[in-house]
Amino acid sequence: MATINRRNFLRRTSLLAAATALPMGCSDGNDQRTRTAIVIGSGFAGSVAALRLGLAGIHTTVLERGRLWTVAGPDTFPTTGNFDHRSSWTIPGAEAAAAGQRGYAGLLENIVGDNVTAVCGACVGGGSLVYGGVLIQPQRDVFESVLPFLSYDEMDAVYYPRVIREIGASPIPDDVLGSTTYQAHREFLDDAAALGFEQLRPNTSFDWDIIRREIAGEIPAAASVSEYAFGCNSDAKLSTDKNYLKRAIATGAVELRSLTEVEILRERAGGGYTVVCRAITDEGGLVERYELDADYVFLAAGSMNTSKLLLKSQDAGELRGANDRVGAGWGTNGDQLLAQSHPGLQPGPQGGPACIAAVDRTDANYPVTFMHSPVAFGIQLQLAMSVPDELGRLRYDPDSDGVVIDWAADTGTPSEQARVASYQRLVRGNGGAALPDFLGGTIWHPLGGAPMNDACDALGQLYGYRNLFVVDGSLLPGSAGAVNPALTIAANAERIMAALIPGLA
Repeated sequence: MATINRRNFLRRTSLLAAATALPMGCSDGNDQRTRTAIVIGSGFAGSVAALRLGLAGIHTTVLERGRLWTVAGPDTFPTTGNFDHRSSWTIPGAEAAAAGQRGYAGLLENIVGDNVTAVCGACVGGGSLVYGGVLIQPQRDVFESVLPFLSYDEMDAVYYPRVIREIGASPIPDDVLGSTTYQAHREFLDDAAALGFEQLRPNTSFDWDIIRREIAGEIPAAASVSEYAFGCNSDAKLSTDKNYLKRAIATGAVELRSLTEVEILRERAGGGYTVVCRAITDEGGLVERYELDADYVFLAAGSMNTSKLLLKSQDAGELRGANDRVGAGWGTNGDQLLAQSHPGLQPGPQGGPACIAAVDRTDANYPVTFMHSPVAFGIQLQLAMSVPDELGRLRYDPDSDGVVIDWAADTGTPSEQARVASYQRLVRGNGGAALPDFLGGTIWHPLGGAPMNDACDALGQLYGYRNLFVVDGSLLPGSAGAVNPALTIAANAERIMAALIPGLA
C-alpha cells in the first residue's frame, strides 16, 4: 500500500482520537452554539450521514447538484428505448454557463478517460436512483482481502442488516420470479446451477407489491419489463430519497438543497469549513452564488466528484493539509458487462430489476460474481465483477475544471482473464454464443480516490484535516469485494456515523 506523507502520518493517531465522537446538539456550558454539518451528496452514503446527524440533533444541510425527481406518471423518467435530455447531466461549468451555454440536470454524468468511462449519478438519491437495485453482501474472504482492517463480523451482524431494514429491501419473491417476463432470470439460475456456481437471490431495493401490480396489469409496466435503471416510472424503486433522506428531513434538523453545485471547500481560520455554493436552474443557469459555514463536512458526492472537490480545493490552496494521497487507490470495481445469445430465451422485454446473481469460485484467487442485468430484448446480459489487479489515480485539471482518470486498462490481467474464462464456461454450458463487448470501457462503480488507511483514517477523516470526513465509495480501494458496492458503501457509512455520534453504536 502506498504511504501518506510524513507530516500526515505523524498526525494519524491524534486525528483518529479526535474523530471518535461528535458533540450532539449543543456543546458544553463553555460553548452553547448549535453544532452544524454539511453533507455534500445525497446518495447511499450522504443519506445515511444525514439521517444519523439529524437524529443526533446536529443542524445539517444536504447539498445535491442534481434535481429532485418525483414520480408523476409513466413518463417521469426516460426509458432505455427513449433516451432524451433527461438521461444525461450536461450542465456546463461556471464559466461556460456565464457565457450563456446551457444544458440539463439529467440523471447520469459520464466522465470520459483515455481508456475508461465512469458513470455517476447526478440527482437527489444519487446512485440509489440510477442503479439496478440489487444489494449484494460480499463474501467474507473477498471482503477481508480488500478491507482487512474492518471487521466483517461487525458489518455482517450490525451494519449490513441495518441498511436492509432502513431501505426496506428484500429478495425477489417466488411468485414474481415465476412470472412470464422473468424467464431470463430462471434460465440464468439454471445455467449457474449446472456449472456449480453459487446462486444468489440478494436483497433488492424495490417494492415487490408495486411490481406485482405491474404484472397484473393494474398499473403501467415499468420494472417488470426491464425499465428500472433510470429511476422507475411505476415508483417501485426504493431509492434513498424515499427512506433515509425522507426520515432525515423529518427530524427537523436536516435541510435538503437540490440543484446546488459545490464549487470549492475552504478551511476557516477558527476551525470548521466554508462551502462555496452555486445554485442553478434545471438548465444550469446561475440562480445565486453563496457560502455556507459548518463545523463538520461530510463528503458523499461519489468517488469521482468527492475526489474532484478535494483535489480542486487543495490545488487552489483553500484546503491546506497537503494530503498527497487524495486521488489515489482509484479503480473500476472489476466491472465488465458481458452479453451472449441464449438458445432458450424468448424474445421481448425481461422482468426487472437486477435481483439475481451467481458466484463462480473456480479460480480461488479470483472469484467472479455475475449480476444478471435484465434488458428489453432477447439476450443474456451479465455484469461480471472481480477484484481488479490494477488501481489508478485521479487528478484535477484546472483548464477543464474536471477530474482526469489515470488508469492502466484492466485488459489481460489475471482479474480480467478470470472474468472472461468464467463467462466462457457459462456460454459453453448453455449452448449460446458470446456477443461483442457491450458498452466496452464503461464502468458503473467507480471507487477510490480517498481510500481508508491511506488518504483517510478508518473513520473517513482525511489525514491533515480535522472534522472533514469522506463517507462514500471514495473510501473503498477500487473494489467492493467482487460485488456491486451499494450495500457496502451504505453499511460503511453507518459504521462511521455510529462511531462518530455517541449513542448510535
